[in-house]
Amino acid sequence: MRKFTGINREIINEVIKIRRYLHQYPEISEKEYNTSNYIKNYLNEIGIKSEIIGDTGVVGTLIKDLNYPTIGLRAEIDALPIEEKNSFEYISKNKGVMHACGHDGIVATVLGLSKLLNQNKEKLNCNIKFIFEPAEEVGKGAKKLIKENILENPKVNNMIIFHFANSQSIGMEIQRNISTATIGRISIDILGKSTHWGDVDKGLNAISVAGKVINIIDEINNNFKDKSPFILGIGMINGGIKNNIMAEKVKLEGSLRAANNENFQYILKHLEAQMKILSENSKSIIKVNLESHLPSVINNPYLVKIGEQVGKEVFDKKFILGKEPYLAGDNAAYYFEKVPGLRIVFFAQKENEKNYPLHNSKFDFNEEIFQYAIETIYKIILNL
Repeated sequence: MRKFTGINREIINEVIKIRRYLHQYPEISEKEYNTSNYIKNYLNEIGIKSEIIGDTGVVGTLIKDLNYPTIGLRAEIDALPIEEKNSFEYISKNKGVMHACGHDGIVATVLGLSKLLNQNKEKLNCNIKFIFEPAEEVGKGAKKLIKENILENPKVNNMIIFHFANSQSIGMEIQRNISTATIGRISIDILGKSTHWGDVDKGLNAISVAGKVINIIDEINNNFKDKSPFILGIGMINGGIKNNIMAEKVKLEGSLRAANNENFQYILKHLEAQMKILSENSKSIIKVNLESHLPSVINNPYLVKIGEQVGKEVFDKKFILGKEPYLAGDNAAYYFEKVPGLRIVFFAQKENEKNYPLHNSKFDFNEEIFQYAIETIYKIILNL
């Protein structure tokens, strides 16, 4: 990777300062009031018209010429209900809340870009709409902002989103096509028959049936592991009311993630078929529920081409044009259904330190990525 020679260091230092401030004051989904006010005030101070939208979202608009196309640049603003266990000086001051997904860095990057683009407005061949999305972590933000006409007035013609990950050293990846998985929150309800454990023959143990459900899910994961990436996993089990009573009801809750909707539906139907067989064999009642469903983020080919050109220029051999999607989800898929979009992942592993994954209480990333991320997105915008 070439030595960085691009963006004014003053802007990078400001981005780091913003990120650390936001990291100290995280707010959970749909409660991002102070965060949105901070963003709005910053944009207004640098001369970009902005307003609160959808309660806690923010939109800022940089108009070059209304006859030009408009690029939407999305940043998520919410944090997670996690108690932070890092020890650096800018640790979260809001108990039980932490920016464990890098949204503080994403907001800071977009604010830095807003200043840079405003300073270089004469170079633009487009307008920019800076979209600061609330409630991304709970999958509500994009739909809420779309309902508020975020993609209109002016109409957004292309969308850019990005994330930070610490799984590799400084670098960048764009997927050729599908970038994130089709995901769904599933639940499985089991109904048996309760009885006293002293009269066991009169009952039907829902917990025993739940164990068989787990075994079947493990078999599905093993049997289909050679297909396109997917995972079917259970994260919660609840059942029973007392130690001396056979459990009548058990509820399992988990996640199904697949490379595309076709594979998602195939696995879901297979799970339902297996649960029907188990229900008949065990004499229990089993119901599979799809509680929520989020489509894949699919990158636009033209935007991938521009991103690849710039990525190779900035990152050289540390640029990756990926083939397989991430098994993560992003409600930005709803934007991408309406507008051609590009999703970028910037790698920011901290060297010579242990790196903890996203959503971990010790998650952090290498702030050196800011200079490369800002240069990359800035150049992509100039090439559109």
